[in-house]
Amino acid sequence: MKKIVFFSHGLSANGIETFLVNVLKKINREKYDIAVVVAIDEGVECLHEKTVTDLGIRVVHAGDLDAPQKKLIYIKNVKRILASEHFDIAHSNMDLLNGITLTIAKQCGIPVRICHAHNSKSQYSPVGRLASLKKLLQKLYSRTMKRLIIRSSTKLLACSDVASDYFYGGRESTLIYNGIDTQSFIMPDGFDRIEYSKKFGASGDENRFVVSVGRLSAQKNPVFAVDIIAELAKLRNDFKYVWLGAGELEAEAKSRAEQLGISDRIIFTGVRTDVREVLACCDCFLMPSLFEGLPFSLVEAQSAGLRCLVSDVVTREADVGLIEYFPLEKGAAEWAEKINIMLDEPKKRADKDKLALFDISHTVSQLEEIYDK
Repeated sequence: MKKIVFFSHGLSANGIETFLVNVLKKINREKYDIAVVVAIDEGVECLHEKTVTDLGIRVVHAGDLDAPQKKLIYIKNVKRILASEHFDIAHSNMDLLNGITLTIAKQCGIPVRICHAHNSKSQYSPVGRLASLKKLLQKLYSRTMKRLIIRSSTKLLACSDVASDYFYGGRESTLIYNGIDTQSFIMPDGFDRIEYSKKFGASGDENRFVVSVGRLSAQKNPVFAVDIIAELAKLRNDFKYVWLGAGELEAEAKSRAEQLGISDRIIFTGVRTDVREVLACCDCFLMPSLFEGLPFSLVEAQSAGLRCLVSDVVTREADVGLIEYFPLEKGAAEWAEKINIMLDEPKKRADKDKLALFDISHTVSQLEEIYDK
């Protein structure tokens, strides 16, 4: 039995961590002894941690990364964890911090060290005082981590071509899509979407729902999304906009909605575990992101049969038949016109063959082939 250690920031609702949870649910646990090291303080439980531990998989808390001193403690703890037992494989899903985790894995003699690239750009965007200095330090950090990744990894994986380019430059990598349980997003015939919509704050009188899923961060462009909804409200009044997730720009997005007089049009649900059911209530998926690796939620939305309007920087690999790419430069009014048309179009299924490539069973089969070499 091979011993695998996975590295993750946590086991929460974001795309990368949900991807890992999906893998852990499907992987053959009779073949592998698995531990997951999370960058969370001891005693702080992650959203999906119990799901993972109920599978018989160990979750080890190595400490948070929210302060310089804590980062040093995290590194010390990771060294201690990896030195205390013999792992055959280290699989890291921690963005550029993979450079640190896999360097430690190499020092501890772990023979197979896998870097998994899930993003196409840094999520850190400094502003305010000393922003220029912070950007320079970020650039140096990025270069250093990428060098460490190349030196310490024995296998390079990526969720998309743009993620591969960002992490590895022109080096060869293996494409592994962020898999989901595609069939679970097809709801039974008896599902009452109007009744269920009341659970996330709808009145029950809405005919249409537009939805976004993800962290309310600069990457996801939530304030622009609010501007789009304000323009859509000028075209029709039979809809609500639902944002599933939380994040540092939530207050700013809410303030923008209030300023535009559309607070009653938007439901900010926070983090929820019933994404599948909420998507089943909706008609159109909105993603005006500034950049993406391969957005997990976009594949889920298409699995649920939602037409998707996304920025033209989003990876083309994510398209399984229900995406329309649109430039951010077109402005909120033109985005709203597109959504207005989509909301009245008949339901359509995603391309079955393309969607199959994103099924978690296919993903896990690809990973197990790598682990078994």
